[in-house]
Amino acid sequence: MLNIERQHQYLLEPDFLNYIFAPLFETQKAALAVSGGPDSMALMHLAARFAAQQDQDIELVVLTVDHGLRPEAAEEALLVQRAAQALGLACSILTPDAFAPTSRIQESAREVRYQLMQNKMQELDLTQLFTAHHLDDQAETFFMRLARGSGLSGLGAMGRNSVAFGLDIIRPFLDLPKADLVSFLDAEQIGYVVDPSNNDEKFERVRWRQALKGLQRLGLQTKNIGLSTRRLRRADAALNAVAEGVYSERFFIDPFGCVLFDHALIKSEPAEIGVRLLVRALDDAGGASAAPDLAKVEALYDLLCMGQLHLRGQTLGGCGIRGHGALIQVFREVGRLNDHPLSLEPGESLIWDDRFKIILAADAPGSVQVQPATAMTRAKFDQLLPDLSFVPMEAVRAAPVVTSGDEILALGEHVLGPNIDVFRIFGPNALS
Repeated sequence: MLNIERQHQYLLEPDFLNYIFAPLFETQKAALAVSGGPDSMALMHLAARFAAQQDQDIELVVLTVDHGLRPEAAEEALLVQRAAQALGLACSILTPDAFAPTSRIQESAREVRYQLMQNKMQELDLTQLFTAHHLDDQAETFFMRLARGSGLSGLGAMGRNSVAFGLDIIRPFLDLPKADLVSFLDAEQIGYVVDPSNNDEKFERVRWRQALKGLQRLGLQTKNIGLSTRRLRRADAALNAVAEGVYSERFFIDPFGCVLFDHALIKSEPAEIGVRLLVRALDDAGGASAAPDLAKVEALYDLLCMGQLHLRGQTLGGCGIRGHGALIQVFREVGRLNDHPLSLEPGESLIWDDRFKIILAADAPGSVQVQPATAMTRAKFDQLLPDLSFVPMEAVRAAPVVTSGDEILALGEHVLGPNIDVFRIFGPNALS
């Protein structure tokens, strides 16, 4: 057991800093998410120490967000900025426009915070964001998800490296207890902010934080919870690899974004793989829709295993699902799409519904319009693209149609005119 006054000393070892900040050896630049609390202040100071001991230059940019939810927030952001500048680090204070949530306050603040940081990082050409999530956070997350009945993926909680909000998020402290970070700050006489909301039991995370203290008295230690989450993530990754292999080989995606697979395939795979295959199909076909609850996907899996192939009218996760002979078709639900036309100028491109990328050549004579093909009839479709009678019209109507005046230049991935290119950006063998 480390002496309480020296329990932080390992944090200062060069080899340890090299280990937890190893991703910086590749990128040599990153953003640090710093709120002013003890965890993120430790992140900023230790990252600065790591950078100072390297032979090559490491560019670190501190990002701090003033949500405007508390009167003290503006001064706390300035405290972070002054501390960053004292370390020789650039710091940007980010503020949202008119942010005043009345419910889901912590969740809403998190979403706004990451969106602001993503925008700033794009401006600065940064892809890696280091956050100060630690072992205690991991234990709280595990129990919050356990209370919701999460599956294996959810119970694995946070990974040391992950992709979220369009960012590469690195959590170097994930195996470290908060007490060690606070010990480091106190020993170095580094100031930090104490957010009163961290003790407000109206927030679920705070209630679990308090509950964990009682569980620790029963012998349930956070380090063992962290160990279990690592093992769960390892098992989850193995199952995902198996499911991805089956998906790549046995699932087909047509040019309109419809995912097709043999009904018998779902029944032939172990249940966990079958459910993951359905999750993957719904995620691909669903585009920008939110992921459905796992329990609803499991219910769909049970229907398929019982031989229920007449699924016309079945919807889930922004998708329609129906049987067609021995095939199951999963396609975007057209009613969930924004049918407002988008204009694309020569030389521009756009991502449409997180499913298709559309590119207009720089030498095109003028702009084009992009929108869902909601008005497409079977007769018109057969005229444009004969011999595709197997394609469900629901999928066609939920695909992008590119027009110039009355001329159709593209429908889904089918290019019918000049100066335009369309390709899907999801699923196996997708272009990017």
